[in-house]
Amino acid sequence: MQKPKILIVDDEPHIVNLIKLTLGEDYDFFEAYSGLEAIKLAKREVPDMVILDLMMPNIDGYQVCTEIRSYANTQNIPVMILSAKGQIVDKFKSINVGADDYMVKPFEPAELVRRVKMNLSHIEITPKGLS
Repeated sequence: MQKPKILIVDDEPHIVNLIKLTLGEDYDFFEAYSGLEAIKLAKREVPDMVILDLMMPNIDGYQVCTEIRSYANTQNIPVMILSAKGQIVDKFKSINVGADDYMVKPFEPAELVRRVKMNLSHIEITPKGLS
């Protein structure tokens, strides 16, 4: 079976590693440590889901989400915001730019696992070679 592809975007490598460790081996991961890198990877790899931090240098997560939503091949990818910003205004702004889900750091590992599965529940995974 083909594993779902998840793009993890955070400017802190230890957070990226923690997310990967939490989600385990059921997924193929792509990592981006800046907004520009995230946009390029999303367009090239077309992941099944994006886990996106908001506070990054140069291009923030809001801008990344807006860009992802602007391309035909990436506009329907589930985007989960995972940020230390926990105010309702941040959540509303994320929804307004197209985010599908929002979690606050520090996150509960079991909740992250469940929300990722929920956001990927629409995907039909086909065995390699049959796609």
